Amino acid sequence: MRKIINSILSGFAIGIAALCFLKGGLYIGAALFSFGLSGIIYSRWPLFTGLAGFFGDRRDFVSLWPILILNVVGTFCGAMLGIDMNLQEAACAMVDVRVGRGFAGSLLPAIGCGFIMSVSVRFAREGKWIPLLLGIPTFVICGFPHCIADIAYYSLSPRDGIVPAWLGTVLGNFIGCNIATYERFIKA
Repeated sequence: MRKIINSILSGFAIGIAALCFLKGGLYIGAALFSFGLSGIIYSRWPLFTGLAGFFGDRRDFVSLWPILILNVVGTFCGAMLGIDMNLQEAACAMVDVRVGRGFAGSLLPAIGCGFIMSVSVRFAREGKWIPLLLGIPTFVICGFPHCIADIAYYSLSPRDGIVPAWLGTVLGNFIGCNIATYERFIKA
């Protein structure tokens, strides 16, 4: 039960971070977005993109997918806090870009986000917070999609074509997370 609640809280934190991005604009919003991941790492809440590059066995891999769904639920709830903040126009612009890219067009830039996420998480787990504080704004400013944060934008501006774009982002984030931690697949 704790893992379920914490997975939802993780998504909730990302939902709030996404609202900060939409409200604060590109640079201030990108800096404030770091709140989400730093709170998640410090609290040890499960986040799909924080764990996707660190699974150790088949059981860990299988557990990623319920975490993803619970993160989505939490992010939706966090995004709903912003329903009266007049953020729909900003969300709409982001959603139009994501949907316009489709599955394949979302996959490649999402790899960049996954890579940055795993590098940031690896250092934060060791108590080195600078890569996280710089990495998160980096992927946001670059426009690399994050499969959990995108749920906040989709929630505020629903459109047709969201599912293929989102699935491309999920796969791209997963690949990027594992590129950053590839050495665990190589046997010495």
